[in-house]
Amino acid sequence: MTSIETVSIIYQHPRILLGMKKRGFGADMYNGFGGKTEANESLIKCAIRETKEETEITMINPIRMGNILFHFQSEEPDHNVHFFKASLYTGKLKESEEMKFRWFHINKIPYNQMWPDDEYWMPLLLNGKFFRGEFEFNLEGKIAKYELNEVSRLD
Repeated sequence: MTSIETVSIIYQHPRILLGMKKRGFGADMYNGFGGKTEANESLIKCAIRETKEETEITMINPIRMGNILFHFQSEEPDHNVHFFKASLYTGKLKESEEMKFRWFHINKIPYNQMWPDDEYWMPLLLNGKFFRGEFEFNLEGKIAKYELNEVSRLD
C-alpha cells in the first residue's frame, strides 16, 4: 500500500530551513517537514499541518513544486511524496518531539546527512523548477535506480 505524503521546505534566499528527524523513519537525517495525509485531507492542508506540528510555524502560500514516488527493496511500503516550498510563515520556530530545526546557507546544505535523493531534486525546488520522478532504494538505503524530470507544471 502506498502512503501519500508531503515534504515542505522553507526557503528564504540564501538560506533553507531543515529539520533533523529525531525518531522513526528517516531518524538522524535532515529533511524538510512533513508526513502522511489524513483521510480526506488535501495535499496543501497536509503540508501546512505537518509543518506546524513539527515546527510550530504556519506556512503562507506554499507552492507544490514536485512529486516523487519512492520504492524500497525492503518491507517499507512505497511513498508518494508531494514537495512544497514556502518563503513566508507566521509563528515562532519551536523544536518538537519529532524534529530539531536548523537554518543552512544554500551552499552548505548537509547532503551527506540527508536522504541520497535530496541532492537530485533539491536544486530544482530551490531554483523554482517543477519536477516529477521515481526513486528506488536498495536494502542499504542507496539509490538503485531513478528517473527525475523537470516538468512545466504539476497536474
